[in-house]
Amino acid sequence: MRLKTIILLLISTSIIAENSLFEQANKEYRNQNYSIAISLYDSILHNGLESGELYYNLGNCYYKNQDWANAIWHYEKSLIFKKEQKVLKNLNLTKQKIKDKIEPLPEIFYEKWWLNTIELFNIKIWQIFTLILLWSLLSLKIFEFIKNIKIRYVTRIFITLSLLLFLITYSAYNNVYNNEHAIIFTNSTIVNSAPSNNSTILFSLHSGTKVEIIEKIGNWLNVKIENGNTGWIEDSKCRIL
Repeated sequence: MRLKTIILLLISTSIIAENSLFEQANKEYRNQNYSIAISLYDSILHNGLESGELYYNLGNCYYKNQDWANAIWHYEKSLIFKKEQKVLKNLNLTKQKIKDKIEPLPEIFYEKWWLNTIELFNIKIWQIFTLILLWSLLSLKIFEFIKNIKIRYVTRIFITLSLLLFLITYSAYNNVYNNEHAIIFTNSTIVNSAPSNNSTILFSLHSGTKVEIIEKIGNWLNVKIENGNTGWIEDSKCRIL
């Protein structure tokens, strides 16, 4: 009992300290001391505490310092936690400041619909929905067994919805954790046809551009940009999200 009290006290003290640091960082931001605010926000991250709001505030600080690559990286990190319009708005505004203006490939309507669906909520919410429905289905089957009755149509609806939610949850997880992305952090990055400096130069990318990582070989990354073009870059040229 005494040990639990000590642990709870330590946790409470830590939370109060982090909240105090967060408020101090916000104050420095309001006073336009952006570099100091960045240092304070980073201190919170170094303590292992992450949140969409924290990354969003850091993105705003870097935007004010005109560090577009860092601003974009932190806005993208914020979106991983939660899709918020204020973050998307600032991200799109920052993208207008960078050199590369890449037109994305047109999305097929059902792919766009599916992506919009899985982005309605974060992964945890979809997982909760799925678990609730699975437990409801289990409860229904137990009820059928106890009462010795069959509610076929209701059961089929529950099974269908459970499968659909499972697919959405799996897609949401895959979209966040299996599709790795990075932001270019050098002024100009050569994209090669193979993982070698002696290979053919295909095109170049510039600071702030987002790439999807397809494959890794040594210190080389096979990347794809929004218009579908692919090539190899050195991993030191970018920062993985």
